[in-house]
Amino acid sequence: MFKQNISLKALLPLILFIFLGGTACDKTSSDISSKEERTTEVLESMPVEEKSSVEVPKESLTDLVLALSVDGLLVIDEQSGKTQTILFNTDIATSQVAISSALGEPTELTQNNECPAGAMNFITWSNGLTMNVQQERFVGWTVRRDTESANLTTVDGVGLGKTLAELKANYSVEVIESTLGTEFYTSNNLFGLLSANEPNGTITDLWSGIACNFR
Repeated sequence: MFKQNISLKALLPLILFIFLGGTACDKTSSDISSKEERTTEVLESMPVEEKSSVEVPKESLTDLVLALSVDGLLVIDEQSGKTQTILFNTDIATSQVAISSALGEPTELTQNNECPAGAMNFITWSNGLTMNVQQERFVGWTVRRDTESANLTTVDGVGLGKTLAELKANYSVEVIESTLGTEFYTSNNLFGLLSANEPNGTITDLWSGIACNFR
């Protein structure tokens, strides 16, 4: 009888350890499972603030294009048809922002203090379009051959490569021979050079407003 009590006493810690240990394990496992469920619920209920890759619907994009004007430049939204006119004598900050909305940031900034019309700065974009600046004002533009700007036209389609006959269909034109070549100007402030003073002579250079030309 004495030996049996000793055996039970010896086994009692082991029995308690197994019983309590199993309960603790079950409690810990239950707590982890419960936390995981709560975490999942919280995450699923949280709004998504940011995404690593966002696709912008095509209908929300704008397609801005430029058009030449005898009064300045036009920024046209092809989707809405809205037009922003940047008139000559507009401050350069406003003008540059408007043009950059269609062409991106300028790629070249230059200056010439010897222009016949006075010191002038030039802002050029990657497509070759140049904005002429005097006293912080947009005063003229030029387009360049062999660049993308050669594709720019007025809203009535006048641009590089057009013929003198096509030019005269839209404007009143005078043609003169100067040190620059066969030069033309219209009654409403469009200037340029022609390959020849003939109906099929084509426009090779085009500008409007104040330019830096040495005659």
